Amino acid sequence: MELPPTLILNLALLIVPPVALVLVFRQWLVRHIRRTVALTALCDVLLFWDELFYYESFGLFAVLILVQLAATGAAAFRIYNKQKKD
Repeated sequence: MELPPTLILNLALLIVPPVALVLVFRQWLVRHIRRTVALTALCDVLLFWDELFYYESFGLFAVLILVQLAATGAAAFRIYNKQKKD
């Protein structure tokens, strides 16, 4: 099974921004790391504006966004709680 280049690009666009945001906030802005979830959602809406309102891909897009936000939120709150204990 061959993956089309568009799917690979979309996968990279779904993975890179949240990871980058969490790493940047973890290094310099740990007190505000909870904001990465909202920033991730904003990045996703801006990056995938065309797909957001395309009727065939809206359900898939919504599921991917929810999974991504859940993962980003879990990582952000874990880092926040760990930092709060220290």
